[in-house]
Amino acid sequence: MNRRWIAFFGIALAGAGLDLATKSLAFSRLSPGETVTVVPHLLWLQLATNRGIAWGLFPSRAWAFVSVAAIPLIAVVFLRQKSQRKLDLAAGALILAGTMGNAWDRMVRQSVRDFLVIPLIPNFNLADAMLTCSIAVLSIHWILHDRRSVRPAGPAPAGQPDDGRVGDVGRDHGPRP
Repeated sequence: MNRRWIAFFGIALAGAGLDLATKSLAFSRLSPGETVTVVPHLLWLQLATNRGIAWGLFPSRAWAFVSVAAIPLIAVVFLRQKSQRKLDLAAGALILAGTMGNAWDRMVRQSVRDFLVIPLIPNFNLADAMLTCSIAVLSIHWILHDRRSVRPAGPAPAGQPDDGRVGDVGRDHGPRP
């Protein structure tokens, strides 16, 4: 294994471990229905479980298997390129961490444990935050740093149906006989 792989899986395992540790701590210290204010008007702790995907949509036991199946797929996608940027690799590792944390809950507990609450967003956990923030950072980074070459726009080759000549109006299958 090379250093990239060790760093990738090290970040992923540390993130998943931190997610599971914070869930265990919250669920061992708080009681159901209790709300603890951490930062007034901004952050609360409140226990919730979620059998579905985002915000409890589509509750099903199948999500456990989908989550477990996604783990190697995420690793392959982010480790397949040798010349990948460090930001891409770190974000991919955090996506894997969030997936592993929630997959563990789905397999072992049959639901995902959520405990963080901020205004306008349903209960979530550290794994959800890692997934959401990493995907947002990657999306913005990829949009702003798209390195594909851009061809200059030019006219269509002469004689093509879309070359803009007057005789092109209504023509859809090549030249008229």
